[in-house]
Amino acid sequence: MNISMVGIDYNTANIEDREHFSLTFEKQLEIAKVIKERYHSSGCIIVSTCNRTEIWFSELGTSEVECFSQLVIGENAKETMGSICVYRQGDEAVNYLMELGCGIHSQIFGEDQILTQLKQALQQAREYQYIDSVLECLFRIAITAAKKVKTNIQIAKSNTSLPHAIVEQLEKEQGDLTGKSCLVIGNGEMGRLMAQNLLEKKCEVWMTLRQYKKSKAIIPEGSGVVLYDERYEHIAAMDYIFSATKSHHFTINKNTFEKKRRKGKNYYLIDMAIPRDIEPSVEELDDVSVFNMDYFSQEAKGRENVLEEIRELLSEYVDEFKQWYQFRNLASTVDGISDIVSEITDAKLTKVYKSIDISKEQQERLQSNVQMATKKAVSKIIFGLRDVLQIEQCEEVLKALEQSAMYCVK
Repeated sequence: MNISMVGIDYNTANIEDREHFSLTFEKQLEIAKVIKERYHSSGCIIVSTCNRTEIWFSELGTSEVECFSQLVIGENAKETMGSICVYRQGDEAVNYLMELGCGIHSQIFGEDQILTQLKQALQQAREYQYIDSVLECLFRIAITAAKKVKTNIQIAKSNTSLPHAIVEQLEKEQGDLTGKSCLVIGNGEMGRLMAQNLLEKKCEVWMTLRQYKKSKAIIPEGSGVVLYDERYEHIAAMDYIFSATKSHHFTINKNTFEKKRRKGKNYYLIDMAIPRDIEPSVEELDDVSVFNMDYFSQEAKGRENVLEEIRELLSEYVDEFKQWYQFRNLASTVDGISDIVSEITDAKLTKVYKSIDISKEQQERLQSNVQMATKKAVSKIIFGLRDVLQIEQCEEVLKALEQSAMYCVK
């Protein structure tokens, strides 16, 4: 299979590296265009999240690693390429994607956000037309497989989101969070999930809101609102500050935070973003602790039984994709046989068409509909062979059918 991927993830790249390789929406479109036009790939999909930056290729005409190096890493960081880059091809790539959608390769084992992120990456590739039928089918089957796993297998004992994992760990380390004052910077999906989890623990929660988003913003019930531009004015009263935005600028910087905080009070800042929202040097301040998402990572240790169950279920979907991939090369042959059968059917029905008392326009429409129905029926029957025959047997049967069809035309 000429399917491959290359990228970095939290296993090989620390948070400083990952934020350097985080791709904006505009950068993703730019890279996809180059891959299609300069490197002549049949299709690509780009996945850029907090945990990973990956490019998926179909029929790429050059080295995947070289492509990633040129388009993502850049000249200044090429020397680190070998130590942080992960490359997969063929069966290994297919198996990995199936597992990726289930969240078993995420920092929070079994987390749900990756499935949404894969859907978004697929939709973006469709919308901007840099996907091909192979990656379309692969990602679609992987998403379907992940949904099946989530429905049938209990991957984790509790909620599997990053916000939930953060709250759980904070409780373990610092005790009951009831009544704690919390500011959540960011009104996206992750920010709302964070606020909701804090509210469930009976925290006092405020969310930032940008002025221009007032009319369409979704604020969890029970949460207060702070205008983003006024966030520093509320910092002194907060125990915990969470930041989860897509900004490429710091939402909390050291100098301003130092001026606005209350001296002698302990502050806990949790950075949930890539690139990071909170200036790293903030941690140099007295009585301030800063945590990023790597701190809350939950490994897959001790989950061998559930992994075996997941992989057994996924194997059905892997086989489905492989079968489709192998059979797709026979599609043109199937189309040819369908066309021939349609022509034969049309010829056999010529007298019937003429005997029916309908207008010429109606006759042409009927003729066209019969031809189309014949093609679809024949294609459906032939493609059904995939369920009962091996690919080699299908090839032999199709050759015989093609020769027979051609003989009937003579």
